Amino acid sequence: MLETFDLISSVIAVDVFEEWSLPAFAMPLKQTLRPAYQQVLNAEAWLRGHFGLYQAEATLSRDAQTFWNAPDPRVQQYSHWRGSGIFADERRWRALGAEHLRLFDEFAAVVGVSREPNRIIEWGCGGGANAVQFARRAQEYIGVEISADSLSECARQLEAEGYRNFTPVLIDASDPEQALQRLSPPCELFLSTYVFELVPTPEYGYRVLRIASEVLADGGMAIIQVKYRTDSWRTMPRRFGYRRNFTAMTTYPIHEFWTEAMRLGFEPKAVRLVPRQPLNGNGDYAYFILRKGGFKEER
Repeated sequence: MLETFDLISSVIAVDVFEEWSLPAFAMPLKQTLRPAYQQVLNAEAWLRGHFGLYQAEATLSRDAQTFWNAPDPRVQQYSHWRGSGIFADERRWRALGAEHLRLFDEFAAVVGVSREPNRIIEWGCGGGANAVQFARRAQEYIGVEISADSLSECARQLEAEGYRNFTPVLIDASDPEQALQRLSPPCELFLSTYVFELVPTPEYGYRVLRIASEVLADGGMAIIQVKYRTDSWRTMPRRFGYRRNFTAMTTYPIHEFWTEAMRLGFEPKAVRLVPRQPLNGNGDYAYFILRKGGFKEER
């Protein structure tokens, strides 16, 4: 049955209404058909979600690797490249990273961290929106990516801001654990925003969470943003058709992510919900503040 569904899905997998080029006089037809096409996509998502007709993680990992290294016009915007898409607005691009830096300062106060981190690891650094804000706080800023182009762009933005403390780490989406060979000694802050919803499956996300636990020093802090799942089927993880569904590929029940973090050696300290983020027009975000076990609270 799954093979049949994948075959049918391949027929509608092309982003028709993004790629279907028509002369101007025929554009009204395209707009008329769009709602019907969206209903077909919604029906497929509902059926797959309720009957577990998902693609294999290995397939989705391969498709993710291809997508984030392809000349797709969406890649740069969703990788938060300066000047791309909605980030042609300079203030919006800077505000995104600045907001995360403010969250770090607030969260650090909550967990009793008063020292600046010597080493920061950002999992999925993209075009450097976070990096240009956080790099001044650390002696070394390490960016982990599956896209060589994004690593180069992040380095370029940091150099333009006068920072020379960037270490790029390129991995393949199929093997996130390979990053462990390049991420020693331990870091004091592990940062990942707008990434966990893009990974192939929730289980894959927990592999990255395990990596975060392994690379953090005792008492180190992790700030990880995910898309949270609600009672609506629309917030179920897609787990199929990566190129078409990448922005909602993976979601997490808040209690499940919290519990899994504890199992992996973290002490969850807080979670902040952002139902709507005006800087990127999306929402259902949860920011988890986690602290690595084996520490003493500062008083």
